[in-house]
Amino acid sequence: MSEKNELFPKDTDFSNLVKKARRKSLLRNIVVSVIVSCLLFAGLFWLGTFMMYKKIDEDISYDYAWRSIQGANVQSTGSDFNYTPFSVSVITGSNKYVAGVPLPWENLEKVFSIFGSSRIVQSNSISGTGSIEDKRIPLYFQGERVIEFYAPGENYDFLPDDRPLLDEIAEYQVVEMAYSFDAGYSLEEVEAIFSDQSNWYWVGGISTPDNQPVYGGNAYGFHKNRDPIESANGFIQQLKWLQEEKGDSQQEAKRLYDTLTDKGQIELKPESLRLFGIVVTGTAEELKQFNGSPMIRAAVLGATTDKY
Repeated sequence: MSEKNELFPKDTDFSNLVKKARRKSLLRNIVVSVIVSCLLFAGLFWLGTFMMYKKIDEDISYDYAWRSIQGANVQSTGSDFNYTPFSVSVITGSNKYVAGVPLPWENLEKVFSIFGSSRIVQSNSISGTGSIEDKRIPLYFQGERVIEFYAPGENYDFLPDDRPLLDEIAEYQVVEMAYSFDAGYSLEEVEAIFSDQSNWYWVGGISTPDNQPVYGGNAYGFHKNRDPIESANGFIQQLKWLQEEKGDSQQEAKRLYDTLTDKGQIELKPESLRLFGIVVTGTAEELKQFNGSPMIRAAVLGATTDKY
């Protein structure tokens, strides 16, 4: 049938106009969808990044506070940040200070994601070699001896005494030694004997299952600054904050706080703290002055380094 004989003749211009409008509408919808998707992705990315940085600030502050009370004679030295589009890796270094000489110690790495998660990257571990028949196998970390503490009142199969090793230390070297006491002593009593070489104090509240020693990395205590009383106050304030704030170690901080205060029955202050051990540093001759102290139940040699 010819066009002129059709009942309703086709309007070619109108059909083309409709097709063109449809194409424009489809293209417009595609452009709008892409723009909305980009804006949504950008918004989610910004929100995820904002929440990630907020978590980093909170976690790093909490972790610094926690490390200030955990780890015998170990101090954090600062953090390095490695950025990727979707995560941040935070590496926090630490040093031991042996008679003022810094020794690089453990690096702790924590990875944060914009998706709200965080994880700790496994760091180096302590190691040692020996026979199961040995009474004690000294452990090492970063090539240095690891400190051990022995709680008073616990029945250990063996109590180490590394004080004779001081005779083998060269004059140009300085060392750290961890002394475990036979009882809990006040800060004043401890300082009366060890003040010249005291570096770090071990507090109570540590459990030793199966009569195992407490290794330095798991020990709780505080560093000695210029004023021991101010150092003790700083430890108390940090512990109070840690057990009140949300963090990875909040439950352990609460347990330690409850132990030190007898579940709130004792006011936690420098005068009420009981010290169960100490880390002293210096030359071998300087540390030999403590060899005859009746307070010392066990003595464990730690890190050793040259004075210069």
